[in-house]
Amino acid sequence: MTKRIDARDTDADRALRAILDQRGKRGFVVNAGAGSGKTTSLVKALAYVASERREQLRARTQQVACITYTEVAAAEIHDDVHDDPLVYVSTIHGFLWDLVAPFQSDIGAWIEGQLTAKLAETAEKIDKARTSAKRESAEQDRDRYQRQRDALRSVRRFTYGVGPDYGKGQIGHADILKMVPHMLMSQPLLAKVVAARFPIIFVDESQDTETEVVRSLTHLYRTVSGDFLLGFFGDPMQQIYATGIGRIPAEPDWTLINKPENFRSSRQVLEVVNRVRAAGDGDQQIPGRGELTPEGHAYFFVLPTDADRAASMDTVRRWLAHRTSNDAWTSVAPGGAKILVAMHKLAARRLGFAGLYAAFHQSKAPAALSAGFDEGTAWPIAPFVNVILPLCEATNAAIAPRILRKHSTTLRDGIAEPGIARQRLAAAREAVRELRTLVAEAGASSVGKVLRHAYQKGLIEAVPLLSRYLDPDGTHSDQVLGEKTREVLDAFMACDVNELDGYLRYVRRESPYSTQHGTKGAEFPNVIVLLDDSEGTLPAHSYDKLLGLAELSDTDRRNKASGKDTTVDRSRRLLYVCVSRARNELAVVLYAMDVDAAILSLKAAGLADQPLTMDDLSAT
Repeated sequence: MTKRIDARDTDADRALRAILDQRGKRGFVVNAGAGSGKTTSLVKALAYVASERREQLRARTQQVACITYTEVAAAEIHDDVHDDPLVYVSTIHGFLWDLVAPFQSDIGAWIEGQLTAKLAETAEKIDKARTSAKRESAEQDRDRYQRQRDALRSVRRFTYGVGPDYGKGQIGHADILKMVPHMLMSQPLLAKVVAARFPIIFVDESQDTETEVVRSLTHLYRTVSGDFLLGFFGDPMQQIYATGIGRIPAEPDWTLINKPENFRSSRQVLEVVNRVRAAGDGDQQIPGRGELTPEGHAYFFVLPTDADRAASMDTVRRWLAHRTSNDAWTSVAPGGAKILVAMHKLAARRLGFAGLYAAFHQSKAPAALSAGFDEGTAWPIAPFVNVILPLCEATNAAIAPRILRKHSTTLRDGIAEPGIARQRLAAAREAVRELRTLVAEAGASSVGKVLRHAYQKGLIEAVPLLSRYLDPDGTHSDQVLGEKTREVLDAFMACDVNELDGYLRYVRRESPYSTQHGTKGAEFPNVIVLLDDSEGTLPAHSYDKLLGLAELSDTDRRNKASGKDTTVDRSRRLLYVCVSRARNELAVVLYAMDVDAAILSLKAAGLADQPLTMDDLSAT
């Protein structure tokens, strides 16, 4: 049995078991704050269902579904339940695709509808075009969409991949979140099939689950009959994605379960966590370990914005190490203090990938590309992660062929004829040698030089949109490459390949820096939270507004008056997630133009009683 399953029961666990013991249609929402053991309660519930209803579920060829946010989280839960085949664990995208994959004709009809809508949009653009260049571009897009729709007739089976390639029967990541909820809510038969296959569905990280997904599952609950259970596990204060629903709108007959314990943080850290949350939803957490909860340390620092960032941060870390007798504060090795920043841009500057960041976050860049960059999953970067850099780092002669067999066709397809394999291998070796030279030379636009070389020499298989960009008249010439996507790719190609080193260390969590997105669900012994609006803010977040150091915008005021999410709300949630990552010791460092005003604001907001300044640091 795993550690989570063996954990002692809480009131929430007992309430969950009582619901699981019932039959009929029922639902619940578990609100569990940071460090409360939300996943532990979920795993214990899965284990209880598996033990109590195994024979019944197996006899009906049914499973318990657990939908979670990331592949990493899914793997953890799989491990916790010992890969029990009765428990189906998947990401949201994987789960949704699995539901509709058998309904091929319905998928085709949905894609045809999408392409028909795109054709109508391009027709409108053609009519409204003010220049011949814009009209010609729109006409080319129209022709590409038309070719894709025509090609649908010959598609035998639709598949799911990173990006769409409708003409070849592939739908993309973003399509899943639109298509499946629509089908669930418009096709009663599909809802019945899903409920019959999964009579129990748990949704983890519910606050960041897309609104339409939650609505479709709620619709499923309303429309099916018989023995069916739908449960959500989450925390509205930890909503960090704009597309997330936040607080789950519970049905009148659902049970609401609160889990107030915090098993993660020391007393001093938990006090800060509760202070941040107090002006949010007002919920407060209690120490889950009782008298065994350590005291810990928590400090607030206010530093002037004209201070040298690197030097002042080093001073803070040395002060903390001296004050707490903990050298982890000054260590940059794994296990040292984790520095959490509001946005990836701050980390990019410090780790040397500012050019890459700017390329993927320029004005009106496609949201999917920006989000993919932040999460380390952007398709333009995948060839470097999967092939190019591993080929350059390979020290064993056998590694390169292994990489190419997995990620390209050059050593995989059409090599059965005598002598072909040897020729391909020799050509690949030469191409890899040239690739390593280009990477070593680096410099401006080296990303483009390296990527084009790898593509032209057949070292990589690019997704359809990247193939269209690199070879406009090639196999994927029918792909429609949006203007903003092209601008992102142009800027990406102009970057220095050396920036990828710092970027990959960052997204792999090998650097001291991270954001609330990169540490979703994580915890660290020592945490520094860096608040610095002066280095450029996220449009949706502002610590200065949260603390009353900057005026609210007209939009903020309108949203506040109408009960909608505001910059202050989003910033509070972001701060809550960051400070609640700390187990033992916490430091919050605020850079402010007016230090005295910032100190008064921190006190007035109830966040800190005695913030420290540069004078306090130098006095030690």
